[in-house]
Amino acid sequence: MITEIRNGTVIAWIDDSHQIVEQGKVVFDDQTIIYVGQTYEGKSDQVIDATGRLVIPGLINNHLHVTDTPFTKGYLEDIGDKTVKGAATNHVALYKVLPNVRHATDPEAQVAAAACAFAELARTGSTTVVELGYDYEIGGNGNIETTEKVADVGGRSGLRCYSGPRYRTRHYGQDTDGSIFYKDYPDQGRTRFDACVDFCQQWNGRFDDRLRTMLAPGQVDTCDTDLLKKTRELADELSLPIQIHAGQSPNEFRRVGEIEGQTTVEYLEACGLLGPDFIIGHGQIMSHNGDMNSMSAYEIAALRDSQTTVCHMPWVKARRGGVINSIHKYKELGIRQSLGTDTYPFDLFSEMRMAAVVCKIVEHAAEVAPAEDIFAMATTGGADALGRSDLGRLASGCCADIVLLRIDTPKATPVYDPFKFLVLAATGDDVDRVIVDGKTIVENGEVLTIDVPNAVRNLNEASKRVWSHLDL
Repeated sequence: MITEIRNGTVIAWIDDSHQIVEQGKVVFDDQTIIYVGQTYEGKSDQVIDATGRLVIPGLINNHLHVTDTPFTKGYLEDIGDKTVKGAATNHVALYKVLPNVRHATDPEAQVAAAACAFAELARTGSTTVVELGYDYEIGGNGNIETTEKVADVGGRSGLRCYSGPRYRTRHYGQDTDGSIFYKDYPDQGRTRFDACVDFCQQWNGRFDDRLRTMLAPGQVDTCDTDLLKKTRELADELSLPIQIHAGQSPNEFRRVGEIEGQTTVEYLEACGLLGPDFIIGHGQIMSHNGDMNSMSAYEIAALRDSQTTVCHMPWVKARRGGVINSIHKYKELGIRQSLGTDTYPFDLFSEMRMAAVVCKIVEHAAEVAPAEDIFAMATTGGADALGRSDLGRLASGCCADIVLLRIDTPKATPVYDPFKFLVLAATGDDVDRVIVDGKTIVENGEVLTIDVPNAVRNLNEASKRVWSHLDL
């Protein structure tokens, strides 16, 4: 069936860039866009009137966690953990609170959390999401059935979802004296690794290819060389993308140096991970002082020339008193970038705004991190990281993943520059319609694929159970 979206302000992909087309038309035949422009002469079986709407490509949320995020709300905020020098360390949040919350969850709670999270993601305009599951000891001692249930919820939501269950050699935590410990799993995580690889093979391509899988080794300081090299070997064999958590804290950077005798980038390269199919989630502390310009010329070239993508999550860092230093520097170094929400809110518009503003503050310059660049990070940047030139763009031949935002509101009117509105003013609440693979999953701001009131009730009940088991 041919559907024509007409009368909207369209962000079209023209000459390898996002460009504004006033009174534009976007036409798609089932799952595929067949025309973007102003004068469509063909037939249409269905017309969507986009008057007063901004028509944009679906957003690509490159890094998030749906299974525990609702249970960490209220436990990670406003808690201090600074060194004697006054620098934020992220120790309490990363090494104490998060492991304890995850230990307190159970499989049913994780599935309940996922339903609400996927509903929020759809409602706020993310059409492709990268869900990174948790490790061996979380929610059922590594039982892959939890991952399968969460992936099923994601697939049935109508979203385009990449599922990456995580595995690692060892886990970490914070001892009573405040120090950080690392403990190997009995089999160094190989059983969990095998289960994750089997899941990736069995589930890749389900839900009409909207559900795909990726290999997701855990935090870089929790994985040994052999595990990471095996990850690259299987990624090449199975044609799967890879994402790892790296650059999250000064402790992590020091740990890699002490154990491996290399910087984080050197270690990732030595394990063979760098490449156009490889995503570094976070990427905040990639040098001894967190300044991207402090990386060696060799490290910069390794990231740039391999076309590795760094996925930034500015809001989760900013609310912990940290900043990425910076998106502007990464761009100047020629390193590919994308955006993810990591935790709450699962609203990529919020993340775009934070990315732009934090960068301007860090660089003391209003002209850096322009809106067009930030919007590209949330669309083509994420799509390219996944090897998907058919996503993040409104152009003939691309997937019909399309979002309509209201711009007929007091907040939006008048829209002089759509990119600046998208990045600096819009929120997920402005989303009116979401189309994924040619099917409408959000209409008039309401999610059609998930029973939202029931999902909310289930999550509220699950939260009581999880919090009753929480020991902080």
